[in-house]
Amino acid sequence: MADKTLTGLVTGPNLFSYIGALSLQDHDDIADCTNIATLSADLGYLRHANPRDWFGEYVNTLNFLGWGLYDGSIFESTQHSLSGSVAEFLVRSADAMRDSRQANAMIDTLDTFKANSPALLSFDTETLQGESFQIAPARYDSQGNLHIALFKLELSVNVKRSSFLFWNWENRTARVIQRKAYLRLDRSRLDTRRESIRKKLDEQLMRRFALRSNSRISGQ
Repeated sequence: MADKTLTGLVTGPNLFSYIGALSLQDHDDIADCTNIATLSADLGYLRHANPRDWFGEYVNTLNFLGWGLYDGSIFESTQHSLSGSVAEFLVRSADAMRDSRQANAMIDTLDTFKANSPALLSFDTETLQGESFQIAPARYDSQGNLHIALFKLELSVNVKRSSFLFWNWENRTARVIQRKAYLRLDRSRLDTRRESIRKKLDEQLMRRFALRSNSRISGQ
């Protein structure tokens, strides 16, 4: 049964925003697969010094676990100057997507995230206050397939700030480099990987923060 209070997930350098209610199984699968993809990419590349190749390994690992990559490719990077906060940039970007629910979902996720101090601290630490992080809206299509739009962001600023997502940057003092990939979960493929996923997670598990609209959840 879907937990309608879940608005997203924070784990490592990853922030997921849920568009509509996700099942608890899919919430857990996103957390598990993201955990392994992050660890795999960290083994191959320095997360902040080589973000392009790091992201490629991250996406390839998700693909191996059952997340099919649209068109088999990652979209080339784009650069954006910030006026205001990264959170506002994310909402504007979501509003430009074809799914009209995405901006509202991003607002709900960010509001819940902002009120969760342990999750904010963890995200700041894992991302070096925004040097390299992932934002990923997740949704179901009309057939019940689970999709994620994966945005890799790198924040370039003169002075780093805590809770960097919500800091209002003055015009031309900050810019964002963005890469993106779109993936769809093949649950049958994922099922064939579950035993190896379990064994890997027994060795190392990142902290996880389930974001809920009605309560504050500590790291799991």
